[in-house]
Amino acid sequence: MSNVYLLYGEEKYDLEQKVEKIKKEFDLLEVGLNLFYITKDNIDELASCLQGVTFFGSAKLIIIKDTKLKFNTELLKNLDEDIKVIIIEDTVDKRTSDYKLLNKIAECHEYKYMDSKQMVQYIMQVLKKYGVGISLDNAEYMQNICGEDKGNIINELQKIVIYMDGQGDVSKEAIDRVCSKTLNAKIFDVLSKIVNRERENAILMLDELLKQKEPIVKIYVMLYKQVKQMYMIKYLKERKEKDIASVMGIHPFVLKNLSRSCDKYTLDELKNIIYSFDEYDKKTKIGEMDFEIGLKKIICSM
Repeated sequence: MSNVYLLYGEEKYDLEQKVEKIKKEFDLLEVGLNLFYITKDNIDELASCLQGVTFFGSAKLIIIKDTKLKFNTELLKNLDEDIKVIIIEDTVDKRTSDYKLLNKIAECHEYKYMDSKQMVQYIMQVLKKYGVGISLDNAEYMQNICGEDKGNIINELQKIVIYMDGQGDVSKEAIDRVCSKTLNAKIFDVLSKIVNRERENAILMLDELLKQKEPIVKIYVMLYKQVKQMYMIKYLKERKEKDIASVMGIHPFVLKNLSRSCDKYTLDELKNIIYSFDEYDKKTKIGEMDFEIGLKKIICSM
């Protein structure tokens, strides 16, 4: 087994679990004594951290984060067996010589998000373990509003388990009552109000998001993305496409909801809404339109 680890990827929960497991191999860790954190800002200290004996002897753990592997990886060859090095990155370029070297001398682990189907199964399995049932539809709903981050899903599952107290099956109402929605799910709620011609409620929901300090540009981008998905679904439905979810790379649950929404518009109407978003983007960038007022105008016109 190597004593160098390269851990990277978007799924931070499993990655951090791996880091904690490695830390437990040490009887005691003290920052600056036998635990050292290296970033791009102090990468020059890596060589000295690897050398010498600490207050705790020769055993030490060095955690290198967010350097994009732009350091002398040759330093990690032939390390003393008491030294462990963990390299943590969001992404890595596998074409570089540094990665190729690490791939030979380190344990390399990429942590990816579960896909939607895997996450739904995970939700059902965890709840079953605690004696709580949930239907496939409600598990899909929970996954959709809680997002793809495993750590967040685990937190929401803990809340559900406590709320249910081993009694019965989880309902959609219970999920809405207990679980915290991601921004994407909240944006979909805004879109749902717009589609159902409840524009005043949509504006109120937008105001609430702004009170929560959600960036107006981020809200615009996510709402725009959902409208474009509606357009594509409408287009593919009119072309009699059979497997729209696969073609678009979206979860069937998302398809089902957006499909109902796009049925309330013609293809030309959706095209005009997209044009309104494009005009909004241009005018806000050059200062001709206020971000908030402009987005509210689009909502009122949809």
